[in-house]
Amino acid sequence: MPVSISQYIGVSAKQFDNTGAFDAILDVDSKLFIDPHLLQSSTAPELSASYKTIQKRFSDILKLLEKSKRMGDIFWNAAFRLFDFPELEGLCIGYSAKGTRGNGMGQALRGKILTTASEIVAAGIKDTEIFELVGLFQEDIGPDRISDMVGRIVVEDLQRYTQRILESLKVKTSPVKGSAHRTIVNPFNRKPLILVPADILRDLPIANDWSEVDLVCQFNDALRTKMNGLIGRTWKQATRSVSKADLRNVLLRYPDVLRELIALYKKKPASTYDFNSDRSGEFIWFRASRQFASAHPLSIKLPAAPTASDVLSTVNRICDKFKELVENNALSSLLYDSSGKPKKEEAAQKLFYGIADAYCEANDLDLSREANAGRGPVRLQSK
Repeated sequence: MPVSISQYIGVSAKQFDNTGAFDAILDVDSKLFIDPHLLQSSTAPELSASYKTIQKRFSDILKLLEKSKRMGDIFWNAAFRLFDFPELEGLCIGYSAKGTRGNGMGQALRGKILTTASEIVAAGIKDTEIFELVGLFQEDIGPDRISDMVGRIVVEDLQRYTQRILESLKVKTSPVKGSAHRTIVNPFNRKPLILVPADILRDLPIANDWSEVDLVCQFNDALRTKMNGLIGRTWKQATRSVSKADLRNVLLRYPDVLRELIALYKKKPASTYDFNSDRSGEFIWFRASRQFASAHPLSIKLPAAPTASDVLSTVNRICDKFKELVENNALSSLLYDSSGKPKKEEAAQKLFYGIADAYCEANDLDLSREANAGRGPVRLQSK
């Protein structure tokens, strides 16, 4: 059964939202990410120096790479140690495949990223933002890794933030092992919960794929034309057919272009996620499903020893009710963004799961998803 933080700690959703924290679902990761840029404008006092902390860590790494003469020397190894971001659990955001686990960065990937960073430094570029843009140059880097990397660097700031918010809500907390801070334990993964301010979250990758991120949309015409000439095809074609490694090599051969790219990124306006419209369907499904299930009740019951036919009949009734809510009520509006464009398929899947779970809970039935929340068996039984 999906449970939000506010629901778990026993406060109203409105009261929790007023704190500024993201009301995450404890057993379902929301595909939202920490945008380093947004740390600079966050209203959370605990995060006022967080962006400088990130810049300091990356600056120290770049200085070591500048001094390094070869992979494995003393400076390289020191940079490698600094570029260590163990799995960060407890955020309830990202692309976790199972539950709400984080996504650590292995040694091989760390080495590849540092090699790329070293090449960029050798080209005369020492902006710390290259680590925020690493997803553009390096395969196997997704927005969740960048988000986790940033979260790990500022984890103490997030822990102080978590403690303040929970204490302001009169929630009983306990000490975090190895930390001076306090929080509560996520009952689903038994890890200390880390709250995240809503104003540092985005639904799109910070800068992960050339063809999709908002960074590309902000290329000025001159830079776009220049890149077209360097890669020998149109930008639209290149983003579909040219590998990240090839694009990286072009930028390394023409560092002035990379400097322009970084300069544009620095000027990128901060744009936090709009939780009211929830264009990706990552948030609104949970609260809406309970509201609709309450306003449009459905009476369902399984016998003590249900047959397969009994279960199928119950499932069909829930599906029919969901269809009715979509066709005859405002539930359909949650499947489209503010521009009228359909949200991604997962938005509909989560909304259906929320509706089904709400009806099961109201009728004292237990709906259990498979552990990875993907395709596979769903168990329905009387509690």
